[in-house]
Amino acid sequence: MKSFKDFLKISVKLLLFAPILAFMVYCNYHIDPSGLFFGKGFERIASEYMLDGKYISGYERLDGRKLNEVYAMNVPYAPQVLINGSSRSMTITADMICPNKTFYNASNVGGDRYDFFTSYYIFAKQGKEPETIVLSLDSWLFNPSEEAIDHRSNKQLYYDFLNQELGLTEYTSVPENKEVKYKALFSPSYFQSAIRYYKRDTSQDIMPEIVEGDVHNSTSTVKCPDGSIIYDAAFMNSTKDQIDFALFSATLPHQPLLNMCDFTQLDQEFTNQLELFIEYLQAKGINVVLYLPPYQEFFYSMLVERKDEHPGFFEVEDYCHQLAEKYNIPIYGSYDSANLDLGYDDFLDAFHMRPNSIYKILPVIA
Repeated sequence: MKSFKDFLKISVKLLLFAPILAFMVYCNYHIDPSGLFFGKGFERIASEYMLDGKYISGYERLDGRKLNEVYAMNVPYAPQVLINGSSRSMTITADMICPNKTFYNASNVGGDRYDFFTSYYIFAKQGKEPETIVLSLDSWLFNPSEEAIDHRSNKQLYYDFLNQELGLTEYTSVPENKEVKYKALFSPSYFQSAIRYYKRDTSQDIMPEIVEGDVHNSTSTVKCPDGSIIYDAAFMNSTKDQIDFALFSATLPHQPLLNMCDFTQLDQEFTNQLELFIEYLQAKGINVVLYLPPYQEFFYSMLVERKDEHPGFFEVEDYCHQLAEKYNIPIYGSYDSANLDLGYDDFLDAFHMRPNSIYKILPVIA
């Protein structure tokens, strides 16, 4: 049996080692070279700027989906209002729909049915669920064709959500290995990587750039602190000829209209998941709002003229209104801009509204 003197010796050694261990844990956590805790690289720095209230130029260089995920990891609170969707919803800001509440626009360029769920899940995984969520329902979410899928969306995260949150166990899900993550805190090899990462040469790194001056006069798309975007000045000031050319390009004969390929009927798999999702959110006490982002009037007229190519599209809006009635939730917008008294000047191209025109259809909701 060891003597009390031996016990004291061991205790003293442990106390002497404790500051070293604490320093290692601190470095492993805060430097985080593999992005286990805060994310890594360009998106981590960008999220830090956003959390400091900074506007970032060059959004085109960012992985927007990864940025949203890293932001969700680092934001110290749960945004009270969250919006998901595609680029057609990315210009919606807190000032438009919830001026007195915290807000994040988690929409993605090319947002598809996978992004639709994961934009919420990245916050829920961190215990940062919103009070209100705006579900921006692009019509192609309901198209079962693979042509409506964006290659950038996180399919595994989608499967994780369906499996672990909605109870759809037929989907393959790989649970996050949190044990490996937190072992890294006490790992000497991770500490060595952290020191190397901290001392690395950053002179050649491409870093996010903070917008100086007028954010509405930038030569590139700007990412705002609330997750929304401000389009570059050239796009915002498009001439009539440029808008007409964009409309012509979006409606070329003998080419499928945007994400309308093989859209013969509603995707029953997605509608089932959507209804389970709404029930899941309401069970948590989260307010749900539906939004149908409109198409420009000429583009919509082409949808009607070529109806035989995509009959499923014309089932979506009626279904969404039935959904709103079934679950007693508000719904705003319409794919047909004529229903909303919107005209040519309310759009920048076939799909994207001028930000100021969104006020015409989306009221303050929270």
